[in-house]
Amino acid sequence: MSAGSAPRVLVIDDERYLRELLREMLEAWGCVADVAPDGAEGIARFAGGGYDLVLTDFLMPGVSGLEVVEAVRRSDPAVGVVMLTASLDDLDAYAEQLGFTLLRKPLDFEGLRAAVMEALAGRALTPAPAVAGGPTGPRPRTPLRP
Repeated sequence: MSAGSAPRVLVIDDERYLRELLREMLEAWGCVADVAPDGAEGIARFAGGGYDLVLTDFLMPGVSGLEVVEAVRRSDPAVGVVMLTASLDDLDAYAEQLGFTLLRKPLDFEGLRAAVMEALAGRALTPAPAVAGGPTGPRPRTPLRP
């Protein structure tokens, strides 16, 4: 990433509505966001390089969020990772071992914003000031169709 450019974030989630909502929120917060519908595609996109942060779901068909985190850590240990989950599994030990922030669904969007900003601050990045959608989220729009 070049100096002065917006932080790049990769969102990996099998739920299309949430994936797109997260993309829009990140863009409203001054980030450039790419999306992947599953762990395998997410790992492939990440391998292309240039990401400052990865937001991944835990439970997805095929490649799990933990496998995504392991692949990210092998490739670039300094990249921030935030894992989202509705699972009741105890993931705290994995979060500590692999160095990611764990957020439970339903999401608290202010908590998500704080986790994103903290992860980016760890890489000395600051998103551009939010313009569209205000500081907490994107503008309302027509719902996505399946």
